Amino acid sequence: MAQSSILDRQISPYQQLMAVFGLTFILMLSSRLMPAVPYSSTAGIMPWVVLCGMILFFSLMNSILSFASNDGAKYWRDSIISFAVLLIAGGFLAWGMSGVPIGEAGSVRWIYFVLTFGYLVFLSIVNLIKFFVFLAQRQDRRLRGEE
Repeated sequence: MAQSSILDRQISPYQQLMAVFGLTFILMLSSRLMPAVPYSSTAGIMPWVVLCGMILFFSLMNSILSFASNDGAKYWRDSIISFAVLLIAGGFLAWGMSGVPIGEAGSVRWIYFVLTFGYLVFLSIVNLIKFFVFLAQRQDRRLRGEE
């Protein structure tokens, strides 16, 4: 029985979004059930902290899973839309659970900016690597006389 790697599967960015959003909801609920640590800097904004961690997780997994995509432009578009939905819907969920808007959640607004910029960098690096692999494969075919 041949085992298939998760990196070989073509998982839609929308499926990734739903999985990460579900995990975000579960982690936010579990963080509300845990006792608050006194004098913690994240006492009132724990849902925002969870959301930032899940945004980073989505960024990394989505970028890695883009290696398996056949249509890079469609995957890029769907990934950007999924990321935006995660930021907006997750923001509303964190706001609803914490009662603290993003402007009053400390440095979360800046972390959103950094994670968004980092996500675009991750996707760009992956596309650049895919392009280099394509060039190397094409050159290899030329050297073997297949083209």
